Parts: sequence; structure tokens; C-alpha cells
Amino acid sequence: MEWFDPSPIIKYSNRITDIFGYWPTFHDAEVHSLSLSGGVVDPCLPGCESPMLDLKIYLWEMTKEVDEEGWIVLAKHTLTEMRFRNVERLELSNFNYHNCIMEMTFGMEPENLHPIGGGRKPPMITVEIEPGFGLYAKFMCQSAEVVSAIPCDLDGPLTGRLADSPTR
Repeated sequence: MEWFDPSPIIKYSNRITDIFGYWPTFHDAEVHSLSLSGGVVDPCLPGCESPMLDLKIYLWEMTKEVDEEGWIVLAKHTLTEMRFRNVERLELSNFNYHNCIMEMTFGMEPENLHPIGGGRKPPMITVEIEPGFGLYAKFMCQSAEVVSAIPCDLDGPLTGRLADSPTR
């Protein structure tokens, strides 16, 4: 997938861009958890948001600085939760104890004919997570949202547990 800035199509993307100053590529970020939820409603009904995929990702910015031990200095440590609604064509593999992202890319699939019952199918967001190690994912969704983005360090959020923290 060719990279482009998806922040205009992701609800509350400013929760990440306010921290980083731009939309990151998620290079070397770590997927800490992945959650799928379906529903008992007809996905063709208006307003249906199911199935959903939630990702909790630990990301940071690599600086051009090197510390006294020769390591690249990392900044802007952030624990973020993203939610993707009306997920289709989901491909997942290799989720394990360490899921390092090489790059997370987004794209847009134009409006097209719905395969069931005719009619128009809205434009879809395409997402691909290329692994550095572990998780590979590829899917389409009707909407994406940054649920939260919380400053953290290696021990976790600086303001308490992610689930207990207010969204930013």
C-alpha cells in the first residue's frame, strides 16, 4: 500500500497528531492487544458498526540523538487505542508475545456497488500492518477512530491505567 496521511479520515486523529505534530508511520511500535467484537444485528442495517476491531499500540518517536551508551533516544512515548468499525476482509496472522510493527499504512477504497442486494457501498478505509516481528493484519473498514492517546513510559501510562484514563 502506498502511504498517505490518513489523519483527515480518522476521527479524533488529533489525539495522536497533537502529541507527535504529524501522523506517524508506527515504525517499531508494538501492538499490545487486539480485540474483535461482532454483534447480533444485521450488518446491512443503517447505523450498524459491527464487526469492530480495537488495537492498543505503544508507539514513540525516534530522534536523531544518541545517548551515552550508543542507543537512539526515543521520545513522545504514547499508549494509544484505535477502533475500526464495520470491518471487512480481515486477515490476521502471527499474533504472539511481541508484535512489532514495521509500518501501518492506510488507504481509501472508493464507493462501489454492494455485492448483496445492489445499491451503493460507501468508501472504505484500507489498513495494513506490516510486521517487523509478529502480527500481520490487513482489512477494510467504514470508519476509524483514535479512542485515546496517553503519554507513557516503558512502565505504562504516566496518568494511570489506560482503561481508567480520560480520553485526550
